[in-house]
Amino acid sequence: MRIEILKKRNALSMCEIFKRSVVIQKRVINSSQYKSASTIGVYFPIGSEVRTEHIIRTSLNNQKLVFLPKTGSDKITFFRIFQADFTENNLVQGRFGILEPPGSSYDVHEDIDLLIVPGVGFDTYGYRIGYGKGYYDRFIKENSFHYSIGLGFQFQVLDSRLPHSDLDQRLDAIATERNMLVCQR
Repeated sequence: MRIEILKKRNALSMCEIFKRSVVIQKRVINSSQYKSASTIGVYFPIGSEVRTEHIIRTSLNNQKLVFLPKTGSDKITFFRIFQADFTENNLVQGRFGILEPPGSSYDVHEDIDLLIVPGVGFDTYGYRIGYGKGYYDRFIKENSFHYSIGLGFQFQVLDSRLPHSDLDQRLDAIATERNMLVCQR
């Protein structure tokens, strides 16, 4: 399933990825969960993932505290970034080639109001398929935050329930170019 969805996502042109991502990011920014959040935990995209740069830029411009993950050997930890980190390209390439906060960033564990999560596939119950390492599932399980939104293109949201275990954690909503899906409980 992961391979099939990635194949379809990777077939999108960069122009199509950016076009669809603009709609998805605006949907998040216009949500009540985003508007009420003071702190945003968000990923920096790689490859064909939904872009997040507009969310990051808008959040920084609106004086929200923005946190990006750094990947360790078995977990991710979110660190605060500042306007200069983003606009002056001070982010550094970390594990898996993902841009991460510079070494001077501040650690955060339990202060995220809105967590924005990448994924390969999602179901309407909030379960997701990631890249198979469980970083976000462990973070969600071990930390508190008010709301979580997965970002994906509409074809990444599956009609059938995804296989999952006790380790898999559910998201509250999924934003696509078509809608903001509040996950079933």
